[in-house]
Amino acid sequence: MTKLCNLSIVNGLKLTSIASLLLLTGCASDSASVASPKTETNASATSLEPLKDIQAKIKAAEQTFAQNQALSWFATDSMDEARQALDEALEYFSEYGLDSGKANDSIGIFTSTTYLQATQEALTQFNQHIETANHTRAEATKILSEAFSNRTELNSISAAAYFPQAMAQAEKELKKLVDYIADNNNDKAINGQADLLRKQRALEVDTVTTIYLADSQKELKRLQAEQAGQHAPETLRHAETTLKATEAFITAEPRAKDAIQEKADATAFALAHARHIAHVVKQLKAMKTSDYERHILSYENILLAISQELGAEDLRNQPISEQGKTLVSAIRDTLNEQGDEARHLAEAKNKLAEQTQRGDELAVSLVAAKQQVAALQSQYAVEKNLLIQQIAQLTVNNLPAEKTTQSPPSPATAVQPIQPVKHAETSPQLPSDNSSTTSGELVSPAVQQDQPAA
Repeated sequence: MTKLCNLSIVNGLKLTSIASLLLLTGCASDSASVASPKTETNASATSLEPLKDIQAKIKAAEQTFAQNQALSWFATDSMDEARQALDEALEYFSEYGLDSGKANDSIGIFTSTTYLQATQEALTQFNQHIETANHTRAEATKILSEAFSNRTELNSISAAAYFPQAMAQAEKELKKLVDYIADNNNDKAINGQADLLRKQRALEVDTVTTIYLADSQKELKRLQAEQAGQHAPETLRHAETTLKATEAFITAEPRAKDAIQEKADATAFALAHARHIAHVVKQLKAMKTSDYERHILSYENILLAISQELGAEDLRNQPISEQGKTLVSAIRDTLNEQGDEARHLAEAKNKLAEQTQRGDELAVSLVAAKQQVAALQSQYAVEKNLLIQQIAQLTVNNLPAEKTTQSPPSPATAVQPIQPVKHAETSPQLPSDNSSTTSGELVSPAVQQDQPAA
């Protein structure tokens, strides 16, 4: 009886669940049918401008992701999440990229988020992940600044080419510290940096030593294998000391490249000297007694050639050691003479330069003087022309004043009766004053007063 009751209860629950599911489906279909006109209205109202804006943002995000691939080393997880967000944005956009009417369609049955909104949210998440990755890189380069500086130096000297495994291990440990910072565990990164710095420094020293002293180290091993110490022990010991001193300097100052190069050259020189001395001593030991004279004469001939080039006398009547001292003294005197000549030549050049400079200064002064004279002449011409214009203006201004001061002629003199002309008795006469006035010439006031009235 109990089993039948429980079975009926279960069946009732199943029926209830099925009914609820059908009800929900119906509601969803009804809501979809009701919302369909609204969606169509929204789709028709949707313009192409928002789609163009979204498309431009997606393109910019793709470019940003491509240009920031280096961030993947600093923030691997953030960049992976940024890639996923960008893929989601592309997937959502593909639903309405060719049909703008679907931009406002819901992405699912039980959500009101549209494809357009989902695309925007995915792009927002993408930008946040990129920002987080940039922040991680900034924090890592700040906290681990010394480790990154060592890394840059190791790359500049191509440490990976000489010690690939050690360089790979250093990179692995640095990446581990960066991951601590990405996980907001800065203290653990700071504590682990000290051990990494020691390894990086050792790798840098080994690399610099290999670059500058690898050949010298091999040469020393060859001399030791050839037992050069039996023939030239002091010379070889000096070369070994020089090599060790250079190695110690590199350990202390691995980035002092110029000084390291000088010391490396001195080391190579000392080793070459040791090889030469050991070879000569070995030859002497193997030489027959009858060849001693010939060997000594060969060296003496070398000293003779030097003395002849210097213009010195033949010194072979002196011991070889004295010959050497005399030649050194002669060379020193020659160098002093050359130094004096060079000094005199330098002084002559300096005097010539001074005279040349003075000549240049005089030439500049002459040019300036000529320019000044030309300027004065130009100024004089301008002032002269101005003065002439002023004189002419004054002359023109005074002429009307003289005319106005003269009194006008009287009516009697201005109009005279016409006299009959006697042709037979008339004789040539001088022009009268009246005729002169009618000719247009000016008559002074005194003359006008002396004339009788008509």
